[in-house]
Amino acid sequence: MTSRTDRGLPSHPPSKHPAVRHYTLFCLAALFLQVVCLADRGLDWWCLLPALIGGVALLAHWSMGPPLLLLSLTGLMLTQTRYRWSYPNWARDPTPTMMDLILCAAVLAYVMGHYRLLSLTRHIFPPDARRLSGDGFADPARRRSADLVSGWEMALLVLALPLWTVLSVVAWGWLIEDMGPLGMTREVWRMIRIVWAGLTIVAVTGVVAGYLRRTLATPEESLLYLQDQLWRQTRREQSSLNRWLTWARLRAQRRRERS
Repeated sequence: MTSRTDRGLPSHPPSKHPAVRHYTLFCLAALFLQVVCLADRGLDWWCLLPALIGGVALLAHWSMGPPLLLLSLTGLMLTQTRYRWSYPNWARDPTPTMMDLILCAAVLAYVMGHYRLLSLTRHIFPPDARRLSGDGFADPARRRSADLVSGWEMALLVLALPLWTVLSVVAWGWLIEDMGPLGMTREVWRMIRIVWAGLTIVAVTGVVAGYLRRTLATPEESLLYLQDQLWRQTRREQSSLNRWLTWARLRAQRRRERS
């Protein structure tokens, strides 16, 4: 059996590539901004907790790094006086401060940079455990080539941060409107809007993902899908036809045996 080195494949993730180094520095800068914003809120040494979690996940290339950072950040936010459960009416400042916007952009920068870094060092999509090699690495073909990372990609990543931050402010302004139909309270109307927006995003994402999956499918995969749809739509008719064919075949066999 040939090893990965004999086949000309790298025995470790391409951690020495400049693109990997750039994304790592980008994520570290985002963590530093998070520490600054949390320290401004008076969290003392607790402001280092999300950065420590994010830094360890970044260096160890953990895919659970961004969710863990978001959970720790949410916990710290809920410990503040104005975010506690007992705070009346879930009130909050109607207008975000500059530090709020910087914190949003920093968290978004870390999440985007971390997952792009994982696509270079580990895999783009979770690999099949049955296809892992003996040394624990997935097929390098499932990783994105670091040579494809260009300066334009980094520039677009930086430009996307203020764009999505502004959109989040617009969404927050739409969410905190006090007007509710049918005499609904502000809390109930906000919850309905959140659920409605979440379901809309999930539905649109599912439709787009399904369309792309059908568009990028191979002819064999498309044929298999059409055969599956044909069976689902005509399974009762096909079952009846197969029973009649089986009955006719058995009847003809019995006649031959009698004769």
